[in-house]
Amino acid sequence: MDNRITDVTSRRVIDIAIGILVGLRGCTERQAFDELVTVVKQTGLGIGRVAGGLVALAAGSSSAEHAEAFAAWGELIRGARRVPTG
Repeated sequence: MDNRITDVTSRRVIDIAIGILVGLRGCTERQAFDELVTVVKQTGLGIGRVAGGLVALAAGSSSAEHAEAFAAWGELIRGARRVPTG
């Protein structure tokens, strides 16, 4: 696969993950990015994989390969699902 396509795809996934954290935490984009980086440092995984795990978790389609994202954000996502909507 062309690296430029992979880079664009990864960037989109990272942007979506940042948006998820901004929406759920009410933080800035910088704070959300820093949180992703913290999980990257804790797990040793790449940022694209960590962000992809968060996006999958938020979408309800996570799997065993997203265990690190579940450990980092499972409670946050579960809490968001319990909030009644308008």
